Amino acid sequence: MEFDTLSSRLSGRNGNSIFTYEGGRVVRRTHATLHDDVLAAREALTAWGVKPGMRVGIRAPNSYYWLVHDLALIDLGAISVAFPDDFIGVSPRELRDRYSLSVLLVPAAERASHPAEDTFIASLGGDNTGVRAVDHGLPLPGDSREHPWLIFSSGSSGGLKGLVLNRRGIEDNVISITEAVDPRPHDCLLLFLPIANFQQRMLYYAALWYGADLAVTDPNRLFRALKDFQPTILVAPPTLYEAFETRFYNLPRWKRTAALAAAKAAAALPSQAAREAVARRLFRQAYETLGGRMRMMVTGMAPIKRSTLDLFALMQLPLYETYGLIEAGSVSFNLPGARKIGSVGRLLPRLKVHIAEDGELIVHCEHMKAVRYFECAPGESEKTFIGDNRVATGDIGRFDDDGYLHIVGRKKEILITAGGEKVHPEALEAEIDACPDVAKSVVFSDPATRNLLAVVLPKDLKDPEARPRIERFVRELSLRRPSRSVGQVLFTDLVFSRENGFLRPNLKLDRKRIAAHFQSQTPSAAA
Repeated sequence: MEFDTLSSRLSGRNGNSIFTYEGGRVVRRTHATLHDDVLAAREALTAWGVKPGMRVGIRAPNSYYWLVHDLALIDLGAISVAFPDDFIGVSPRELRDRYSLSVLLVPAAERASHPAEDTFIASLGGDNTGVRAVDHGLPLPGDSREHPWLIFSSGSSGGLKGLVLNRRGIEDNVISITEAVDPRPHDCLLLFLPIANFQQRMLYYAALWYGADLAVTDPNRLFRALKDFQPTILVAPPTLYEAFETRFYNLPRWKRTAALAAAKAAAALPSQAAREAVARRLFRQAYETLGGRMRMMVTGMAPIKRSTLDLFALMQLPLYETYGLIEAGSVSFNLPGARKIGSVGRLLPRLKVHIAEDGELIVHCEHMKAVRYFECAPGESEKTFIGDNRVATGDIGRFDDDGYLHIVGRKKEILITAGGEKVHPEALEAEIDACPDVAKSVVFSDPATRNLLAVVLPKDLKDPEARPRIERFVRELSLRRPSRSVGQVLFTDLVFSRENGFLRPNLKLDRKRIAAHFQSQTPSAAA
């Protein structure tokens, strides 16, 4: 895969399409049309005064024109600066000055709301009369064609980090991903997470390079898009798949028990086609919701419950857990024929992983995906990019005898109990989440006593017996390993989400915020 020839590769390709919603209706464009629109966008950028090496910001929701201008900037040799939702309240002038932007691309409807003298603001797919690029006259560090993306990522401690990405490393990672996924001529990839998240762009680069259909929407239209576009490949956070499990376990007990018994019996059938045919009848609603053509679903942005993976396997729906991070790209994949539930798969080609003395995973690759942070806490770039094309991930992990990688937890999130034992909260949460009544759990320590506490969201909030069953389950766990016992279960009816701040923008738990919120319910707070 080579970015130098990506857009030209689309020329004349009328057999593959890009689907979007515009004005409430489905719009289909061929790859050949995308090629022509990229050329037109490049000409417009040049006419505004954008030159190779200049920075162009993009602050907009997902759209066809986001893709168009992203590819045009790569072609032109300019540097794109993609702003996630964290920057919604920041003024365009502040963004221009802080990040030396020559142009800021915004939604078409937004441009008219800005002062006329802000000629550096342009719209995606709208009227851009009078747009003029700002020439900051700054010396450009290195070859901008080798580092054409500046992106932002949510750190594990909650703050945003700015990263400089490397063309060769991204090309290698796209190749490794597509070799693993094995794209087919009639595949359709659905993207609904923000394109400002670079993982989403890597996915559409792969789809465009290898010739697959692409459907682009936003989270609010996800379920409509699944039915309208019938994708074959979906990458989504664990929360989406766990919602299917919660919905299933909220069915009447008799119906749920009968479906599970029939599915387990069908799993013994010798033919995969027969197993899937039975599962389609038993779990018809799930298949219909997912569009009916799904051949590969991927998750890996945060830990997923083992029970969710088990249920999807029983439904004969192919859900695979993976592992990666923006600093190092995709690292490991579970795949058809090479899958172990509970692991994050085997390593992708073109990289190696070393386990440090403290258990931290160190990723080494020939070409780095990210080369440094341009915005971070002091010293953080040096702690992460440790030289010799190595990235310190901050994750603790291990390999089993079959070469599958298992993630134990985050190095920074280790808890120390009152007895002095080091505990990974993720490991305890996985045990608690194995309770059939638990939708989600979060373990933290009482700062006053260092006793372990668990916040638990039950699956069925209307079941009066669920809470006693959960408490009994947790007590039994604690009896089996008293040095890591959970002293109290705090129940909640709040779903952890970005909207209430319990999930960070990268969809991982904001443990500090959760602990602070529930601190008032702890025994030490009551005292």
